[in-house]
Amino acid sequence: MTENAGKQLGTKALFQQQQQSQTKQARTGPVIIADGLRTPENIGSLIRLADAMGSKRVLLVGEETDLSSKKISRIARGTDKHIEIEQIPKQQFLNRSAGLQPLIAIELTTQSENLLETALPTQCSLVVGSERHGISEEVLGCCQRSVYIPMFGINGSMNVTHALAMVLYEWRRQHRD
Repeated sequence: MTENAGKQLGTKALFQQQQQSQTKQARTGPVIIADGLRTPENIGSLIRLADAMGSKRVLLVGEETDLSSKKISRIARGTDKHIEIEQIPKQQFLNRSAGLQPLIAIELTTQSENLLETALPTQCSLVVGSERHGISEEVLGCCQRSVYIPMFGINGSMNVTHALAMVLYEWRRQHRD
């Protein structure tokens, strides 16, 4: 008899499995900083992703967003209730950024390191930018490093939350608990 992939876990079994694993591990993932993120879809996805990868804090830099939006909560699948989410004006962030160091930008820059060839520090903050313009020059100026994700198609970029997912996964791979 050949082995197969098994049976899909139902919602209840999956929830119980997550509850058990959560009691065994602390939220040690990087702080997630989103500079200028605007769409509820990306904000909700970012929060859900932060929870999935064990981050406990998300900073939304720039314009205020209605975090009570049902769309954000629905996309975040309720994880917004388990993550510390702070909205902060850009100038205030620039004044406080030293306390979040090292800041690692997920951005194509003249100094970006290939994600697959770089060691990510255990303690760090990951910075992503807006869907349209990326990370602003002011916030990028606070970052000590930047990483890029090597891509193999003709497109030169990907959705902000997809890029964050790849970097968080690589961080988690490098820092297994």
